[in-house]
Amino acid sequence: MQINGVPVPIDENTEELIAMLSGNMAQFVVVCEALSYKTDNLSFNTLVLLLNDNDYYKRRIAVECLKNHTMFEKAIDDIEACLNDRSSYVVNAAIRTLVECHVSKSHQKIIELIQGNDETIRETAFFALEHIFEESDFDLALSLYDDNNEKIRKEVPYIVSITANEKNWHKAYFIMKESDNEKARLVACKLLDKFGSDEDKEDFKIFAQDENGHIRKFAKKCLSMLYY
Repeated sequence: MQINGVPVPIDENTEELIAMLSGNMAQFVVVCEALSYKTDNLSFNTLVLLLNDNDYYKRRIAVECLKNHTMFEKAIDDIEACLNDRSSYVVNAAIRTLVECHVSKSHQKIIELIQGNDETIRETAFFALEHIFEESDFDLALSLYDDNNEKIRKEVPYIVSITANEKNWHKAYFIMKESDNEKARLVACKLLDKFGSDEDKEDFKIFAQDENGHIRKFAKKCLSMLYY
């Protein structure tokens, strides 16, 4: 096993690995990786202590490696604390780790980060929505349709498309059906097809005249089924 061409010293014992942490950054990374495959308290506690290192890069590496440790669950509170880290690199690593490890109790804090001021953190937290979404998040996701962050704004139709239900789909539909965004209009079409009543689906006649060929084709197919 190697990371960026540097062998991971996975066969070294924990004490030997700890002694190697003072090497250069490339060595630090592979040593932390090796520690993450150990199963003893010392390896675990060493990685947890690194979450408070002065070097944000080392804190980030520790977050990423802890998710592989067999004692990960004991580190959840420590990793959640990293959601308040002064470095966006560490916060983003913590978000990804908590989401990947399905730590549901981190949901509310990650939602709060979507509404924060750091754009890179907002993006990471928003993209995590796909994996942590709860029905109560729908209005927040929809409110970001006009967000100043282009990456977030462009992703909203997709998030809406996979999280809408029969209770809330109208909210998204009325916003997106006349959008300048072709993907948003196509999502509106698909929401209409999935949740709309026969009366609602009369709107497919409008979509069948859309300037976008994919939308026209989808709408005409839906109309043919409607009047079959």
